Amino acid sequence: MRIGNYQGIWKLFSGMNQRNHLASRQSNSYGRNTLQDLLTGHYKNSYGVEGMCVTGRSDYKKIIPVSDEMKQHVLQDVKTAYYKYNGMSGDNEAEWDAYYRKNNEYYKTLKKEDRLSACWTLNQLHLEISGKVTSAIKEKVPGWSAGKQIPAGVLDEIFSNGNLLQDSMNTISGKKNLNIKI
Repeated sequence: MRIGNYQGIWKLFSGMNQRNHLASRQSNSYGRNTLQDLLTGHYKNSYGVEGMCVTGRSDYKKIIPVSDEMKQHVLQDVKTAYYKYNGMSGDNEAEWDAYYRKNNEYYKTLKKEDRLSACWTLNQLHLEISGKVTSAIKEKVPGWSAGKQIPAGVLDEIFSNGNLLQDSMNTISGKKNLNIKI
């Protein structure tokens, strides 16, 4: 029985290995776990942040105080999603990488035990702001759904409300400890 030509498979794997090797060299081992990290249990995520493993945990699902700069960062990301992509996340990987890189740089400034909760808090804030914006659009444009064009001025009116961020923070703060089992 003949299985096939292995040359194509080896070529594919060697190409993948070469791309991974080049990427790791360009990033100066950014986010790579060393043998010592693995042996001591100090695992890092792909952005080089230790303490971000959620496996078998749900204790991180709580709202904690986060910096005003990061709250504004989340609000700006939501604005971009609505203005540029009509409520969709878009397809610009450079924008995604910049957004998550800034988040992960912020997490590095926190105590290791607060990092996952800060991530949870920022994600809940993102969801809450997006939900409020979507509801406001649907009030003004019945039948609108994400991805459909939003009439000019509607977003300006919604985002001009200076209370959007604070209202969203108040809403998620009411959900202080969401100790949800996975």
